[in-house]
Amino acid sequence: MASRVGSTSYDVFINFRGEDTRNNCVGHLYMALKDRGIDAFIDSKDLWKGENIWRKLVEALEVSDFSIAVLSERYTESKWCLEELAQMLECHRTNNQIIFPIFFKVKTSDVKNQTGCFQISPQRHGKEVPETLRRWKDALRLVGDKSGWVFEDGDDQSELVKQVVQNVWSRLNAVPLDEVKHPVGLESRVKSVISLLSNTSSKDVQFLGICGPGGIGKTAIAVAVYKRIFRNFSKSLYLENVSERASEPNGIVHLQKILLERISGKKIKICSSKEGSSLIKKRFEKTDSLLILDDVGDYTQLKALAGDLYWFGPGSKIIITTRDHSLLREAPEDNRKIYEPEELNEKEGLQLFSSYAFSADQPPNDYMQLSVDMASTTGGLPLALEVLGSDLSVNKNKEVWKSMLRLWEQIPHDKVYGKLKISYDNLQNDIQKAMFFDAACFFIGWEEENIISIWEACGFEEPRCHIEVLKRKSLFKINESKEL
Repeated sequence: MASRVGSTSYDVFINFRGEDTRNNCVGHLYMALKDRGIDAFIDSKDLWKGENIWRKLVEALEVSDFSIAVLSERYTESKWCLEELAQMLECHRTNNQIIFPIFFKVKTSDVKNQTGCFQISPQRHGKEVPETLRRWKDALRLVGDKSGWVFEDGDDQSELVKQVVQNVWSRLNAVPLDEVKHPVGLESRVKSVISLLSNTSSKDVQFLGICGPGGIGKTAIAVAVYKRIFRNFSKSLYLENVSERASEPNGIVHLQKILLERISGKKIKICSSKEGSSLIKKRFEKTDSLLILDDVGDYTQLKALAGDLYWFGPGSKIIITTRDHSLLREAPEDNRKIYEPEELNEKEGLQLFSSYAFSADQPPNDYMQLSVDMASTTGGLPLALEVLGSDLSVNKNKEVWKSMLRLWEQIPHDKVYGKLKISYDNLQNDIQKAMFFDAACFFIGWEEENIISIWEACGFEEPRCHIEVLKRKSLFKINESKEL
């Protein structure tokens, strides 16, 4: 297939030195991408007959989703290769374009440090100005530090091509994630999560839990974080509805199968969860990966899908959303972090409610007080604000609104109630359920020690232990003043 210079987009741009690799590695890779239905750009002899060669190359690169740099022994002898590589890094910085390096019979350390055949110097490139040499060095250093594929003499070239094509295919066919319709307050929460992920060594494997009650916005945060950072990893996957799927017959094995098939792009047969765990480790252990597991219900689910640090390559990040703060207990303290999103404040709550009720950031003046009262009944819970605003958007009768307000103050909406009830149903015993009802109905704002004394007087055994469980399940929150 001839390269379509000037087309609207490509899936992959291949950067390589033709004399080294066109008739072997790159040629086979290009044909394998084509056979898989992946549209790759490769410069051709026809291209070089035309004018404005550099402009056409840059155009093709800028409209590609991914770029592959095939770094070979005589790579730095080509000014075009080095200029393309510098432009690839620019596309990575500005458009988050993913770069896949292939180290073809060369040392990654030579690429990173510009030593050996990758030396950049005035002696070898005397016609170039210092600024150009600096750009080339920076590009080689950055791409040399990326996780890629190393091909040495004696290696199976067909296996290399297979791995590269599979990785590109899985990225192009990732499950699309829905955007948040009204992302009020989302940006600050996303920045907090990314800050926690960044506050560690770039080579550490990191587990992070986004923990809180149903409806607090954990999934929205996780989706936004995934979209913000997934291009920084060699492999990335977002697995949704873990708890719900795990509850189905043979659910754990089915989840493992989904995870592996999305990463590999082919059908996988698994006979047991132990086999599934072994295959997941094999797929992830050598590469930096981003894995997000949404709505994890218990430790067995996490253990089967992301068992331990050694399952993942250096720099990997594993994020889970859960109601249970204790699920990451097995991860070493230095490799785990917890983020607990706060409820929306009054200003954010009113804005989110208004976005759904009126399709505007603020309600009309004649609905302002009613809207403030409505939003305040939700306690800043994003799901409740969304549901209430959506329900009221179809009816602007103030009497109906007042009736709805009175109802909400007494009975939560079915959708919100259902979300919150999941945590309640998963409590271990009747004592914990009774303590939750007591707190929800009578003890809001009470000091923790006073409540404990009452429960002890009522014959509840070891209420402090039960309080810890309720806190871990996101059903209790004790403020700094030790008040519920």
